Amino acid sequence: MDHWISLTFLAVGIILAVTEMATLTFYLAGLSFAALVTALYSWVYSPDWWQAAIVFALAAVIALPLAHLLRRRMQMSRNNSSLDDMDKGAQVTVAEDSNGNLKVKYRDSLWEAVWEGDGQPKLGARAQVVAREGSRLHIKAID
Repeated sequence: MDHWISLTFLAVGIILAVTEMATLTFYLAGLSFAALVTALYSWVYSPDWWQAAIVFALAAVIALPLAHLLRRRMQMSRNNSSLDDMDKGAQVTVAEDSNGNLKVKYRDSLWEAVWEGDGQPKLGARAQVVAREGSRLHIKAID
C-alpha cells in the first residue's frame, strides 16, 4: 500500500502542532487536529487525494469553531481567576526613593513601585502590595 497521503497529513499535523505551541492561538491546533484526523483516515481507508482533502476540510470546519470556543472560554476564565494578582497582600521593603521613583525589595530583587498610601514612604519601611501593573507594584503602608 502506498501511504504517501497519510504520511503527508501526519507531517503537516505535527508541524502545525509544533507551530501552535510557539504561537498559542488555538487555531493552528484545530488545523493540526484536522490534519491528524485526515492522516488516520487516509491510513485506514487509502482514499484518493481529493477525498482526503474533503475529510481535511470537514474536520477543519468542525475543529476551528471548537478551537475558537475553547480559546474564548480560557480567556474568560483567566480574567476571572483569583490568581491574576498573586502578589496582592505580599510584603515588601522600601529600598530606594529618588525623586519619587520608588524601588522596593521583593522576591530578592528590586521592583519599581508606586506609593498609594498617605505621606511619603521611609527607606527600610515595610509596605504591602495593593496591586501589580506589569512589573510595577502599587504599595501602601502596612496597617
